[in-house]
Formats: sequence, structure tokens, C-alpha cells
Amino acid sequence: MGIALLIDIDNAKISLPVFQDIVDQIERTGHLVYCKVYGFNERKHINFGEVIEKYGFDSTPTMRYKKRSKSQLDNRILIDAVSMIYTKPFIDTFAIVAGDGDLVPLLSFLKSNGKKLMTIASDSVDGNDHMYDMKIKLSVKYTKPTKLSKKELSDKLRQISARSSALMSDDNADAMKQREELIREIEDILASRDDASDQEESDLYDSIEDLLTILK
Repeated sequence: MGIALLIDIDNAKISLPVFQDIVDQIERTGHLVYCKVYGFNERKHINFGEVIEKYGFDSTPTMRYKKRSKSQLDNRILIDAVSMIYTKPFIDTFAIVAGDGDLVPLLSFLKSNGKKLMTIASDSVDGNDHMYDMKIKLSVKYTKPTKLSKKELSDKLRQISARSSALMSDDNADAMKQREELIREIEDILASRDDASDQEESDLYDSIEDLLTILK
């Protein structure tokens, strides 16, 4: 089974452990012959770059809109999936992980061309469930992070800054473990960021990103 994974890590709010788990589960199901990662941002998704390079996956940056709803569908997925029908005939199964949007026309087109469809199994009800041939059951929990208010972001920034300063001055095993935990916490916060943020929110997120870079 030749499987193509088209995954939007930005709009679908995919963490690195979830991404790695998706890849692992697909490999257990069949052969992952192609993967394209959408919404990749080197600052926001720092650890993703190493994994993408390791596997030789394709990637494309986040699309920028003047006005954008949170977690919307990246239309490049639709274009790429349709083009692969003709350019990569060895692909017989598509695993699509995308932001919110109407996938029905694409799913119908792929099925009408004899392709099988795969998605992530989750507790929430998906209106397109009946169209998928199989589901990926993840080993790690996949939940989209909740966006913080500006006050919550400001409070988090102060807390993270204080914890970062304390950890940077200590390199024992316990401090290293705490640093890894803080890095994961920061990455979860950054995963909730969207392009609808106003300037004040953007500045707060930028400051948190800077702390992440220092910690790493």
C-alpha cells in the first residue's frame, strides 16, 4: 500500500510527538511513499525541521492572509492531492490531516479515482467519517491547544521568563529535565498562535518564541 501523507501542522495544531506518531502508525499500516508538511515555520516549529530533513519530506511555509479564520483549510492540500492523481499514480491511499474546512469535494474526487482514504481516529465526531476507509489510532493524545487570552499570555511570559533564567544557570540532570518540560510547555503555547492575532498578542508570542530559542 503506497500512502501519501498531506499534513498541515499549523492549522491542525499538530505537536511533534503527534506528528512522529502519525508517521509511525502509517508505516505500520503500509508504505509511506510521500509526505508534505504544510504550515512549517522554522521559528514556531523548531524541532520539526530535523524530522522533516531526516525523512526527506517536502514542506511548505504558512500561508499569510490579511484576514484569516483560525485553523482554516490550506487550499494547497486540495491542489496537491488532485495533481498527485496524475503525477504519482503509485499512490493508492491518501492520509490527510488538515485545518477546518470542507474536504468533501476532495475526498469524493479521490474515491472516484479509486483511491483509499485515511484519517486520525479521535473522540470527536467527524462529519466525513463515512468517507474514510481506515483510521490511524494514535499512541499519544491529540488535542488542539486552546488559545490564551492576552492577559494569560502576559502572565505566562513572566512565568516562563523567570523559570528560564533559573534553569539557564544550572546544568545538572534535574535542571535539564525541567528545561525539556518547559520547552514542551512553550511549544504548546506557540501552537495555539494564529494569524488573526493583533499586534500586542504578536509581540507576546514573539517574546515567548525568543525564550524558546534561548532554551534550545
